[in-house]
Amino acid sequence: MNLPLDKITRALLLSLSLAAPALLFSAPVYPARDAAFTQSLNGAWSFKYIAALDAGADAGFFAPEFGTAAWKSIRVPGNWELQGFAEPGYDLNLKTGLGLYRRAFRVPSDWHGRVVCLRFDGVAYGFEAWVNGVKVGESRAGAYTPNTFDITSALRPGPDADNVLAVKVTTKPPGWEFDVNDDWSLSGIYRDVTLFSVPSTHIQDLATSTALAPDGSAELHITVRASDASSATALHARLLAPDGALAAESELPRQPGGLNAATVRVPQPLLWTAETPSLYRLQISLAHASGGRPLQVIEERIGLREISIVDGVLLLNGRPVKLRGANRHDLNPDAGRAVTEAHMRRDLELMRQANINFVRTSHYPSHPRFIELCDELGFYVMCEVPIGKGEQHLEKPEYRDRILARVEPAVTRDKNRASVIIWSIGNENPITEIEMDAGRLAKQLDPTRPICIPKIGSYFGKNYERIPEFVDIYAPHYPSTATVREYATRLTRPVIFTEYAHAFGLATDRIQEQWEIMQASPRHAGAAIWHFMDQGILRRSAEAVDRDAPTKHVWLDQHFYYDTHGYDGADGIVYSDRTPQTDYWHVRKVYAPVQIAERALAVQPGKNTLLLTIENRHDFRALAGMKLVWSLRRNDRELERGAIPLRAPAREKERVQLALDIPADATEDILALEARCLDEEGRQINERVIRLGLPHAATNNWLARLPSASAPLVRDDGGTITVTHARWTLEVSRATGELGIRDRSGRPLVSGVLPHVGRKPTMAEQNSGAKNGLWLISTLARNDAPEVAVTRDGDDARLTVSGRYPRPDDPGQSLTGGYTARIASNGVITIDYDYAPAGAKGLLAEAGLSLVLPPELTEFRWIGDGPYAGYPGKDRLNEFGLFHLSREDLRFQGNRRATELALLTAPGGAGVALATDASDVAVERAGAQTLLSHNAVIGGLGNKFTSPEKTIKLETLSRISGRFSILPLDAGWPAALKRYFGEPAAARDVFRPYYHSYDQ
Repeated sequence: MNLPLDKITRALLLSLSLAAPALLFSAPVYPARDAAFTQSLNGAWSFKYIAALDAGADAGFFAPEFGTAAWKSIRVPGNWELQGFAEPGYDLNLKTGLGLYRRAFRVPSDWHGRVVCLRFDGVAYGFEAWVNGVKVGESRAGAYTPNTFDITSALRPGPDADNVLAVKVTTKPPGWEFDVNDDWSLSGIYRDVTLFSVPSTHIQDLATSTALAPDGSAELHITVRASDASSATALHARLLAPDGALAAESELPRQPGGLNAATVRVPQPLLWTAETPSLYRLQISLAHASGGRPLQVIEERIGLREISIVDGVLLLNGRPVKLRGANRHDLNPDAGRAVTEAHMRRDLELMRQANINFVRTSHYPSHPRFIELCDELGFYVMCEVPIGKGEQHLEKPEYRDRILARVEPAVTRDKNRASVIIWSIGNENPITEIEMDAGRLAKQLDPTRPICIPKIGSYFGKNYERIPEFVDIYAPHYPSTATVREYATRLTRPVIFTEYAHAFGLATDRIQEQWEIMQASPRHAGAAIWHFMDQGILRRSAEAVDRDAPTKHVWLDQHFYYDTHGYDGADGIVYSDRTPQTDYWHVRKVYAPVQIAERALAVQPGKNTLLLTIENRHDFRALAGMKLVWSLRRNDRELERGAIPLRAPAREKERVQLALDIPADATEDILALEARCLDEEGRQINERVIRLGLPHAATNNWLARLPSASAPLVRDDGGTITVTHARWTLEVSRATGELGIRDRSGRPLVSGVLPHVGRKPTMAEQNSGAKNGLWLISTLARNDAPEVAVTRDGDDARLTVSGRYPRPDDPGQSLTGGYTARIASNGVITIDYDYAPAGAKGLLAEAGLSLVLPPELTEFRWIGDGPYAGYPGKDRLNEFGLFHLSREDLRFQGNRRATELALLTAPGGAGVALATDASDVAVERAGAQTLLSHNAVIGGLGNKFTSPEKTIKLETLSRISGRFSILPLDAGWPAALKRYFGEPAAARDVFRPYYHSYDQ
């Protein structure tokens, strides 16, 4: 059914008419996909690299008779730096060079009489192409957009004729700086090269858009440009529904200006969203007006969906949408920019598992197949026009045409992709008229999508009122939490934080609170974390890495590592090889579209009915079809399980009820309810472990029930105080205050008790430490004025160690105070510590008291939140439970929140148990030793170049004090520990993907 053309269709007509070809630049030909008329030119090419911009004696290499026998072979697609021809650079450190490429090809005989085209999907950074010595084209629009050339007239006749294709690639064409934004600068023909043919009268371009009608139908606007827009040709459209049924069809009559267009109505459309990625097949036939067999048929997979903005709220299909996003480069550590479909699918599957539904293609259009996969799999995409970096050119009139030339191919290539919902114009540039012209052109070429122009956060805050009204969406970067909250009420346009919560090293400590503000604010449409993966390439070091020394890299073995160019590219939530980091699991929890509210519930022995609050944060779909699978656990062993169907509508909550039978004899056990939300495919979207509290539970006083032995013996010989228990011996030096504990065989269990003033710094902390005065040491080992005393209190011994503990690199700053250890006859040592800063300044990452333990104590068990390290602003990734990790496990190091009991032991059981009220307890590899620390205060991790939201300022910190108990252990564990953890043993599942890495 034909409908009248509306203003969107007329705008699409205008946009197609704007794309006039220029000589030797990309030809307006809609690429053929018919296998009979396409031929891949990927594979081995002859190649010569020249470390200059002048080819010298090889300047005539494009002549067919030019000899290339001495040249080497190179893979296409590929980057020449990763094939040994040059050293890779990063960002603006691109090496000057030329790459000369040659290969031969033949044209099939059934292509005779047709137009033959050559398409390059991506060449870095500028290039010229020759066929049989005839120049057929050159690039003008940057490294990341396609170029198609009509090479028909340059071909040799006959199906057996060899045609010679020569391509000269240069690293430094004008404007190359726009294409090296915050990633490895890799060169060459890195995307597909394709030969294809079309009939002499052929389709040049296609544009579609959707408008939703009040009656629920969809109006699909179709506009086509053909090479012969005369009355002698006719165009016809057929729209097939996702199930293959005919949904609509129409002739496409000629319009003023020589284009063909129509609007068709789909009565009951299956609308495309990331949650429901329904794709229709649009078939366009070009034929003679007199009838007969079509000259050409093309097909596009399109989604029916409408993007709009109402009252400052971004809408999809008339409903608000939240973009849970990440930034992503096309980069693989082995293949560089030559990513394959397998690479793309792996990235998108990892994103899906992390509950990410939005990808910003920083800082250029991704591989075209990646965008198609986003259509198919269901992801929202912000596609970026590559004019970031290169700010020095944004005020130069001579660069205006080159900058605008980057807009048209980026928009044209992806304008029919359902997943692309926003155009991003450059990145973090100052506001200039040329940049605004680029935005205007994008709006003119595609009036159906909003645009944004991302800005540095501080620059945006000072200049956002200068951003013109035609820029639909505000896109500031790296806000503080206070700024996110403020913008929710101050700004009147939709806001997308196109970069936030910089995942530098193991950072991202702002995401959870900031996302909750965005979730609640209608005008906050979403955000994209920087970055999805570490930007690393596989390299070899001639020198073996030292595993005991800090590193900026991730090492596969002693010599091979992922090079992230120091700090520059170590900013992903997955490592370079896509192994998930702790940050990945954090993002997954925060972004989860199904949330379970309860964290703890009270229960009684016997029958119980519990209510759980389930929030559906999906924008479009109900939870019908999903289920909540639950398990009642006693000391991490399952007692019973069940499943409950879910049904909450989109953006609403529901209360689900489940019945539990709580054992009457469980007062000394750890009881928990594990609830997992599964979708129709069985994918676990989110989970919650709910602590179940019995009245009169005795899990926190098991130490008091330990059997007493004889009172500890105390001996003081003037230089050393010795306290002997039946199972261990404690010694303290009066001269130094150093304390040690040994078991009955003399094996060391504790090598020291020291003030804890920090942690092994993350990359973000190391990077910002000098600026904000962060203490980058973990303990204060020297006591300048030790005072040691021991007394008896009935059967108990009371030991006090105090003094002044100076900062090693600045002795004028110190902590003064100490700890008291009360040693009971049952072997429990209760420690109270209290320290005060003296002349100290700057920031502490965390502080408390550390036990220094030998490396043989490799087994870390705890009751609390886990399994990952947790910090203020970064604790929602964890759940309550009983956990066991090896010291060799990548997840071992760091602070555990809400810890009630922690054990660090040898596999045979000897070691130390630390019991406390729910507290922060940390473990840290410290060279040949391990620190087990009770944290009285703890700060967040921060982001790159920023302090954490929660900081510990020494100038305002009056005391560092706390209490915990320790129990030296041997192989004969108390009954309570066996009840919780079983018999002593080594961890069976050790996650050790790397030989050495920056977060170890």
